[in-house]
Amino acid sequence: FSISFLVIGKNVTITEKLTTQQLNYLKALIAGEKAISSTDVMHRYKISSTTSIARSKAALIKNDILDNNAGEISFQDPIYAYWLKTEYFAK
Repeated sequence: FSISFLVIGKNVTITEKLTTQQLNYLKALIAGEKAISSTDVMHRYKISSTTSIARSKAALIKNDILDNNAGEISFQDPIYAYWLKTEYFAK
């Protein structure tokens, strides 16, 4: 019980600090979108511009939420990605 509570509390705290554009970028990433900068994907996830994508990605990497390994973007914490997918974005 206490471990689950701590994980959820940590995830909520991290998520509350993200901008709407960062959250929209993460939602597209979690959905498995490959061409996030395409007009269709940007419209579907309410991402304002390709500049916003670049800024969101850079901030999320800087804040240790995402990793960039040779251009491949992934979550540093797979449990956080799972929580976003099954709890936060599932609302």
